[in-house]
Amino acid sequence: MANPLVKIVVPIAGIVASIIGKKAAAAGWGAVFGEDAPTVKATKAAQKDAQKRRKQAKKEGQSKAEIDAIKDPADDQPIWKMLLWATVSGVLLQGLKMMAKRGAQTGAERVVSRRPRSNRG
Repeated sequence: MANPLVKIVVPIAGIVASIIGKKAAAAGWGAVFGEDAPTVKATKAAQKDAQKRRKQAKKEGQSKAEIDAIKDPADDQPIWKMLLWATVSGVLLQGLKMMAKRGAQTGAERVVSRRPRSNRG
């Protein structure tokens, strides 16, 4: 990786693969399970929504038991789904990222190499 162009292309390919992989994994999760993927962003949004509902219930004067009954949907998530998402978002996306980096490195080195290919015909 002596060429500066290769040094620039490889991390960019990893970032792009990571972004595309996360979106594809979330879309696949939605297609399979019919719900949002338990990403950090979705989990925080669900927590905020539950907190807003509790606050609104307090304003409406509901009883403490009714307010306590308002739960975060992420709390009801089965453990196997959380483990599956951790595997998909961790191991598989890391593999995709590494493949993209290697492919970008090989392709960029091939493009910027100065020597022509040897004639083996």
